[in-house]
Amino acid sequence: MGILEKVNELFDERITFRQFRIVYKRADVEEMVQIPELYFDGREFKSSIITSSKEGVNLWLVNGVADPDRSRYDFSVRKMRGGEFALPFFDLFDGFKICFDSAHVAFSTMEHKGNVEVKSDFSIHNLLANHWRIAPGDVRIPLMKLDVLAFADEDSIGLKRGTVFTLNELPVNITASYSRQPERRLRLQTDFNTGNAQDVFNALPEGMFYTFKGFRASGGLAYNLHVDLPVDSPDRLVFNSSMTGDKLKIESYGTENFSRISSPFNFLAMDKERPVRSFEVGPENPYFTPLPFISKYLQDAVLTAEDPSFMNHNGFVEEAFKESIITNIKEKRFARGGSTISMQLVKNVFLSRNKSVSRKIEEIMIVWLMESKRLVTKERMFEVYLNVIEWGPNVYGIGEASRFYFSKSPDELTLSESIFLSSLIPSPKYFRYRFDQNGNLKPYMENYFKLIAGRLATREKIPQVEADSLQPFIKLAGPALEFVQPVDTIPVDTLELIPVVPAP
Repeated sequence: MGILEKVNELFDERITFRQFRIVYKRADVEEMVQIPELYFDGREFKSSIITSSKEGVNLWLVNGVADPDRSRYDFSVRKMRGGEFALPFFDLFDGFKICFDSAHVAFSTMEHKGNVEVKSDFSIHNLLANHWRIAPGDVRIPLMKLDVLAFADEDSIGLKRGTVFTLNELPVNITASYSRQPERRLRLQTDFNTGNAQDVFNALPEGMFYTFKGFRASGGLAYNLHVDLPVDSPDRLVFNSSMTGDKLKIESYGTENFSRISSPFNFLAMDKERPVRSFEVGPENPYFTPLPFISKYLQDAVLTAEDPSFMNHNGFVEEAFKESIITNIKEKRFARGGSTISMQLVKNVFLSRNKSVSRKIEEIMIVWLMESKRLVTKERMFEVYLNVIEWGPNVYGIGEASRFYFSKSPDELTLSESIFLSSLIPSPKYFRYRFDQNGNLKPYMENYFKLIAGRLATREKIPQVEADSLQPFIKLAGPALEFVQPVDTIPVDTLELIPVVPAP
């Protein structure tokens, strides 16, 4: 018997029961779902439900209509009494909280020779959710809808064109499929196109995108994503993502002015969620170093290691992002990111360090606006980046870094010193582990030096002879030298113990 027959058979019975109750107790918390009465006469469904969590009690009314003969069903649930109290049991899933005012689902099915088609409409009003993976606080969505045209056959399942996800007032088209023959393949296509860009920003859920609160824009905005993944051959992944604006204009910034870094500004350095210290990114800071006064070796080494096409791309490198997806699929873990310098800069200057979905989306949106609207020049973005990123424990900006490691100014850095500094960017606090007990770079660093020097030569930033003769050797001369010592004498918390960098 097929699944549709089983569903229809279930709803072909008359059902009545009373005082059904599920209770979960832990410590001093008791959560419960109670159904005082449920009635189904083969067509109409009626019930009241009481939910009780540690936050409070809600009373719900559930009703609906089932037509098994035509495989059509329509159900709704509405909160009659109570407040924004979390539904019970969800807290068990890593502290997840969810509640809403009302929800509605209707669906109909057709089956022919093993092929199933499902048409479904789902909507939920005044949804509130809270989970650290979504956002730091409560997320509120006034209206969320999903109109589904789905299919399933012997070898595939998916969503057909006509499937639309609506977030507040913004409709997003979705088509997707997973097939097993002739090979396992996952396809996804999603897009939206609106003549009123403000529809997009109005659709952003409250509590997820702090920097866009109050943001106003005019013009049109469109987005398109196309993914085609052969599951067993991820190297053949097709990934295309693009956003375009039609006469897009920023009418007013919200909580954050994304162009403010074009002028001197105050930067707050963070260690995860802990504020470390703040400093001026501009002439008032004696360690601030304008781009022309930073060694060209250092500039080229950082660009080569982190983002070779930074000066030419629009904030994103699709191929790099594609390669990171392939690597992560192969290794079955998050082993590689696809962040550009633009994305790293936005993350450091404008956003918190929480690793939530909303923060990543916010980062992408800010980068797109900065790059597409040219809110900040590339040269200034790179200058700010080099002057704010962490280069060591409690060492921020290239002005501090060059003195901390070598007791020299940034314009005096050599090729070897520059390549070494570029190696620190992914894990700046662990610089000391690159050295042996004698203060020499460990042998494994030779491969990194050869790689970056080779790429610099290929990009014609240095002569090939200079790359070939380069030795993986540097001589520490600043305060960093005190921390390159035997493992059993390394301070536990260098963030607290590293001395202040000498004044320039």
